[in-house]
Amino acid sequence: MMNMKKLDRLKQWAGERMGGEAKTNTTEDFKALEVEMTMRHDGMESLHKSMTTYMKSLSKRQEGDDREKALSVGNLGSTMVNHGQDFQTDSEFGNCLISMIIDVLGYKRRLMRDIALGRANEIIARKQEGYVTAATSSWLESLERSLAQMKEYQAARKKLEQRRLAYDASLAKVQKAKREDFRVEEELRSQKAKYEESSDDVLRRMQEIQESEVESAADLTGMLDAQLAYYDNCREVLLQVKREWPTSGNIFHDPNDDYAAYQSHSPTNTHASTTSTASEVDVGFVKKAPPPPPPSRVKKAAPPPVPGKKFVGLG
Repeated sequence: MMNMKKLDRLKQWAGERMGGEAKTNTTEDFKALEVEMTMRHDGMESLHKSMTTYMKSLSKRQEGDDREKALSVGNLGSTMVNHGQDFQTDSEFGNCLISMIIDVLGYKRRLMRDIALGRANEIIARKQEGYVTAATSSWLESLERSLAQMKEYQAARKKLEQRRLAYDASLAKVQKAKREDFRVEEELRSQKAKYEESSDDVLRRMQEIQESEVESAADLTGMLDAQLAYYDNCREVLLQVKREWPTSGNIFHDPNDDYAAYQSHSPTNTHASTTSTASEVDVGFVKKAPPPPPPSRVKKAAPPPVPGKKFVGLG
């Protein structure tokens, strides 16, 4: 059976919807904060959903040829290694898969197995696991804490609305009473105190959510650092593979040189733009040597005359 307080709140709510009962309103600043909280909550939910999907996609394990579950990139690496072992030891393609290098004496041996493309992908799989752990502990868990904080705010906001209805219901009773009633007035004072308490609590929670931006930014920085470290490590592993790539005519080229060459000929580089010539244009990221300077056309001074001899037409 519904108690009287709930019934009073229900009557007050229905009266407000019908336009017959007055409603206690909050300040404009309070309302603006509530709008901001709604925006933050919707954004946090979207971020959490997309981040969870991202982490699941990176940490999803699949069954490989050996029936063991591993990350997709790890399965790819294992498959490369297994297939590379199917070839003869002098197979260039097989060597690329598992990096079997032939030394200068012609003896076949396995060197730098950790830098083979297959092995490299297995290493990348382990680095990916570390990245997932770091990104989860930094950013995903931060989003979960923010959502938990937002959930507590929403519970407090719901409680405030219930107390607001109870307060307005008591206020309506006092206004409609034909004579003074001590019990009704005491109930009004009690409901008003509860409403103000809840209002202060909700305001405090909204301000705490705003202040938590500093911590959220720090956690997002942790996510960025983890992402940078992951991609830098993967890049270094693949560059090491390229340095030892066992194909004929392989010449390792550091991509960093490309960037340096690009910078030297960038339009923003004033010195390069004013001194470079057509012969200095990069072709295939290999800079051509500048042409030799043209022969000097400066007129040479005549040699000093030798004593006792006369020179004609010089000078």
